[in-house]
This record gives sequence, structure tokens and C-alpha cells, in this order.
Amino acid sequence: MRRNDPPYHHNPYRYQPPPIYPAQQSQYMQQQQNIQQQQNAEQPPRRAIDPQAKITPNQIAVITALLTNALRVQSILIDKDKTIQVLLEGSLQVQKQSELDKLVDQVRDVPVGDFISSLLKDK
Repeated sequence: MRRNDPPYHHNPYRYQPPPIYPAQQSQYMQQQQNIQQQQNAEQPPRRAIDPQAKITPNQIAVITALLTNALRVQSILIDKDKTIQVLLEGSLQVQKQSELDKLVDQVRDVPVGDFISSLLKDK
């Protein structure tokens, strides 16, 4: 029976490992184990991740605020029981408005038609 498939084309640039025969399989497995052991010996041992070391959203917010200078350290207190307290200080107040912000605030209440006509008259 003849198949109607396209002919098989061998791609010489695609690497295909040679087939492993049953007689060579144990030798191949031993080589692979040796390679894996060498790779493991070269890598430093990984430290176990402490489950209590997870960062909470509150901690992320504090870190971000410290990095962006929204918060600053006011004081650090250390008790006789070796308890550390860090007092942070910051403000949620909006910074000074620029001249452009002041101008936009003044123009905000002006009707659009009046604003456009005043721009056209200046030309």
C-alpha cells in the first residue's frame, strides 16, 4: 500500500542523538549520572528558604516609602531585652503646586468657548 504523504526530508542541521542500544544503555546511564554529579558538585548548595521570610504587602509598602523618601527614620530604640523599635515619619500632604498647576486651577472654571475665543484673540 502506498501512502500519499509528502516525502520525508532529513534536516542535516537538526541534531538528533544517536540511538541507544540495550547493550550501551547501562554505560550511557552511568555517564549521565557522573555528569549530573559533577554539575551538582560545582554548584554551591542551596539554602533552604525560611517560610517566615515572606514579605507582606505592608512590608512592601514601607520599603517603597523608604526608597522613595516618603518616609524617613526618626529614631531607633533598643530595649534591654534587645527589642528594636524603628520610628518612621512621613507626610501624605501634597507638595507645593507648580505655576502650571495654579494656572490650570484658574482656567478650570472658565467655560470652554470663552477660553478658546481668548486664545484666538491673542493671535
